[in-house]
Amino acid sequence: MNYEFKLPDIGEGLVEGEIVKWFVKVGDAVAEHQPLAAVLTDKAEVEIPSPKAGKIVKLHGKPGEKIKVHAPLVSIDIAGGAAVQAKAEKTSRAIVQERPAAARPPQTANEVLATPMVRQMAKDKKIDIGQVQGSGPQGRVLASDLSSVKAGGSAFDNSGANATSAVKALASALGVNLSRIAGSGPGGRISETDVRAVAPSARTASPALTSASTSSYALVSVARQTGDTTVPFTGIRRKIAEKMQQSRRTVAHVTHMDECDMTAVLALREKLKPQAAKKGVKLTFLPFIIRALVKALSEFPMFNSSLDEAAGEIVVKSRKNIGVAVAAPQGLVVPNIKSAQDKDLWALAAEVAALAGKVRANTIDVPSLQDGTFTITNIGPIGGLFATPIVNHPEAAILGLMKLAQRPVVREGKIVARDMMNLALSFDHRLVDGADAASFLNTIIKHLENPQTLL
Repeated sequence: MNYEFKLPDIGEGLVEGEIVKWFVKVGDAVAEHQPLAAVLTDKAEVEIPSPKAGKIVKLHGKPGEKIKVHAPLVSIDIAGGAAVQAKAEKTSRAIVQERPAAARPPQTANEVLATPMVRQMAKDKKIDIGQVQGSGPQGRVLASDLSSVKAGGSAFDNSGANATSAVKALASALGVNLSRIAGSGPGGRISETDVRAVAPSARTASPALTSASTSSYALVSVARQTGDTTVPFTGIRRKIAEKMQQSRRTVAHVTHMDECDMTAVLALREKLKPQAAKKGVKLTFLPFIIRALVKALSEFPMFNSSLDEAAGEIVVKSRKNIGVAVAAPQGLVVPNIKSAQDKDLWALAAEVAALAGKVRANTIDVPSLQDGTFTITNIGPIGGLFATPIVNHPEAAILGLMKLAQRPVVREGKIVARDMMNLALSFDHRLVDGADAASFLNTIIKHLENPQTLL
């Protein structure tokens, strides 16, 4: 008996996924939960596990091809499932899911057992997933469990539409059913302009929001000559390009720069190295930066905010989830440290190292890439004096760390050598002003030049 497994929605309203690689081939026996393929989302590569044991009959796509959500991904012959399961478990290289030793009632939404698809469905319906009683294994919350919970939000289900999260939110606010719109963007993507054109409330929409409409653009073709080579514009690189392009079109970018004397930080770090070794962590200067940053964000909360264009409101985040950009072979990836304000130097050092390791090993999970509130990009180890980082939209700002090196500076009328580092703060001028940016960066510098305040 053939079972046709369809690509699930694996996060944030995904409408299609790009097959990165297959872990199986036709004729292979697979166990339940065994990884079938790596699929690229807007956030990261995600391993898709098999829902059933059986034998692979057909793969519906090749690496590099895109498959729509709910379209066939793989066909599995599930006849003699128990026997095939036993065989597959002997040959399987890994099981994608770690099963908890014992089920326990979740205390928070982050502790709930649920797939990214179910989490997104709960988010779209404004359901607190932490309050949902799961009917799956070990209390896992299933899509069917959400159907019995009273949902809020729009009368239309726009979650599967070919549009960004911001456009979906705008459509819900204006009462527009996206399934009835033919998008004017690339690949039929629905733009803010498309939504406003059919919105019943378009005439009463805020002028400030109306002026932010997305403009269309023509795709560019490039002439080629003998000897030129091509590289497929796919995968993480394409997703980075889309994200950066969206940010540049949306955010009113301004970059404020200053320099920081890191001599005291490096001295304190040397002093703490033996203690770090006992704790089994590598203490770089990055945890000091994060500690200084979260202190500054407490004084200047607007730098930890996002603009909800659909609602016409600025959302000031209570959590400080600090993203750290990590360069990896597949491209730049930004995992974030959840609730960084609650963690000391040692916890921050350990988490920075763990997240960077997962990114470079291409094992980072989607929740680690979601819900960031502020980003740090560390350009310094490569080199460079100044840069203008692009804000990680919808965040309000990003802090760029430049090269750390000894430079001659004047102290008490004398020229001395100090360990100096330039800082570049790019921010959304729609949310904060230049004077605020200068004060915010001054506060970060104050704490770094007096690092005892960070312990």
